[in-house]
Amino acid sequence: MTQASDLNKSPFKKLKLETAKLILAGFRRPVYAGVLQRHPKQATYACDLLLDAIGRKIQVKVAGDLSKSCMCCCAAIHGVPYLNSPLTLDLIQESSTSFPRYLVGEFALTPARIRLTLLPFLGQSDDRTWVCVLEHWMDKAC
Repeated sequence: MTQASDLNKSPFKKLKLETAKLILAGFRRPVYAGVLQRHPKQATYACDLLLDAIGRKIQVKVAGDLSKSCMCCCAAIHGVPYLNSPLTLDLIQESSTSFPRYLVGEFALTPARIRLTLLPFLGQSDDRTWVCVLEHWMDKAC
């Protein structure tokens, strides 16, 4: 059954909406989290997140030394369903708070959005561990 709002949308908007739905089809929960593991010889970090709907994992890679007080870094999300190349985004330090410092970036797959947040966690060994939080949603206007 076709909704009245669907009749008013252009074919291009319908295509973009269906594409966004396919890309987000593997995500059943609104938020996924994992711990970033530092590469021993490079200033890079990686985290695997398991998508519960399709039994696949996506990998988040962060380039940059998070142990230093960097203001921004680059991230890539590999393995997102139906995309040939990884999603890349810039993570910048959230300026609204001074402590704890965290980095955030957002990727728009109009009308879907994916936000990546890196949060610091200070453990027993005084090494700063970073928690990666990936969340997604569809714009309410669609």
